[in-house]
Amino acid sequence: MLRDTGPSDRVIAETAWLYYVKNLTQGEIAARMGLSRPTVISYIKQAKAREIVCVRLSGEHFRLNAMADALTERFGLESVHVIPVEGLSEDGSLLEVCQAAAHVLLEFVRPGDQLGVSWGKTLSFISDYVPYWPIENLTVRQLIGSMANPLLPTSERCSIEIANRVGALCINLNAPAICSSVLLADLLKAEPIVHDQLKMLQQCNKAIYTVSPATPDSHVTHFKIASQRDIENYMERGAAGIIAGRFIDAQGEPVLGEIDTRLIGADHAALRQMNGMLVVSGQHKLAATLAALRGGFAQKLVVDANLAQSLLGA
Repeated sequence: MLRDTGPSDRVIAETAWLYYVKNLTQGEIAARMGLSRPTVISYIKQAKAREIVCVRLSGEHFRLNAMADALTERFGLESVHVIPVEGLSEDGSLLEVCQAAAHVLLEFVRPGDQLGVSWGKTLSFISDYVPYWPIENLTVRQLIGSMANPLLPTSERCSIEIANRVGALCINLNAPAICSSVLLADLLKAEPIVHDQLKMLQQCNKAIYTVSPATPDSHVTHFKIASQRDIENYMERGAAGIIAGRFIDAQGEPVLGEIDTRLIGADHAALRQMNGMLVVSGQHKLAATLAALRGGFAQKLVVDANLAQSLLGA
């Protein structure tokens, strides 16, 4: 005996069309399709679960408050989106911010844009939450080279996922994020393919990234971009934050060191010329976020309410 596999996508899609587009009530849909009302409710839920229906939330929902306006004025930003996180844990707050940022991203990019994508846990969560919403003629580029472990939230993984969800062309950076020597890095950068890809990064008019504290336990050590001693050396020279693998001081100015000579990806100058969307959550990122904002690395900010309050009080 064959097992019932449930309603077809066609039936689910028809139910969703009547509910979301034609604005019929659940009772009207039940009568029209010869179904019970509980069945209609179930089909509507399945439409979301099967991603037949994707919900896009307007970013304006997170802008209409005094705190967002105050941050916009204080740091000269285009817009700020403050996400309520009252009662949530640090991990819960991060997820809440990333879910909101995924929807804000759809308003941030426009047809014809070239979007640079960074890496890390924050970007990975965002990429998983982006609704399936096609954006015409969008190009997505990874801002830093590839990393060995496919299980980590690498730039290539985040770039591919975002591109898939918005129907964009994804162009990966075909080189390692970090080389074992300056000589090898120079040779790779001189290779025509890598040279052209790095040059094309300068055409990114927008970018999405987070910022991390410049501390020995930073994500760059987990990804083996730098050792704890490397981070300490940068800290001794005043490093306060890390954006896309690049170190900045408390005023957002570049802090250069040995890692920069072996890193393959967008440099400080390239990042600064992009219209940046900065997504941050957690009090431990206060100093790094201030540095990024002072340095002009962001025009749009998505931040949790607690960190937003601390930014205003700093």
